[in-house]
Parts: sequence; structure tokens; C-alpha cells
Amino acid sequence: MLNAVLSRVTMDAEWLREEAQRLRARRAKIRLGNRKPLWFLMRLRHEQLPICVVEPSEIRYVSVLAATGLIEAQMGAFPASGRYAAPTLATVTRITEYGRAEIARIGELPKPIPSSVQLARGPRLL
Repeated sequence: MLNAVLSRVTMDAEWLREEAQRLRARRAKIRLGNRKPLWFLMRLRHEQLPICVVEPSEIRYVSVLAATGLIEAQMGAFPASGRYAAPTLATVTRITEYGRAEIARIGELPKPIPSSVQLARGPRLL
């Protein structure tokens, strides 16, 4: 009888842990909303820097994060025939103190999903 009660309590505790984790992840998604550059910043904290970014949407995130002072990055473009050439490569060199403070303010997010970030040493999924 005691073993059955202990087993039930253990199962309930495990369910509660999983539910709390799910709710924390949901709350984090709601807090960030559609602020994808911040999601990208949260993914960068798990990477060994410097890294090269080649995906156009992620290059835009790097541009926004660098403009706001959350990261340091170098933007590169191939020679263009017009006045403006969109960056085709970005190298993130470091997350600034402001970026680390923003990460601490946001808190813990769910595990990052694979992306197209390429390291300076060669391609690798995040």
C-alpha cells in the first residue's frame, strides 16, 4: 500500500516538473513574442564565437543586434554593381555586456532549434 502511494506521488511530481517547464517555455515565448533577433541572441549564447552567419534572415538579426549594441559583428558583402549591396555574410565576434544583461533579463528559453549558422571553421548546425 505504501509503495503504491509513493509511486503515485513520484508520478505526480514528475508530471508537475514537466508542466512547470512547459509553462516556463510558453511564458518565455509570450514575453519575446515576434522579437526574433532576441531569439537569435539567445541561440548565440550557446555557441563558440566567432561564428559566420550566411542565412539572409539571420544576417538581418545580426544587423539589428549589432546596431543596438547587443553584439559585435562584422558585416560583409560581395562586390556589387549598384550603390547598395545587401550583406551576404556576417561574423559575430562577441556578445557585449549589454547583450549579456538582456539575456539575463529575458531568462531561460526552450532548447534552440537547428539553424543554418556556419562557423568560421566550416558549416555546422546550431
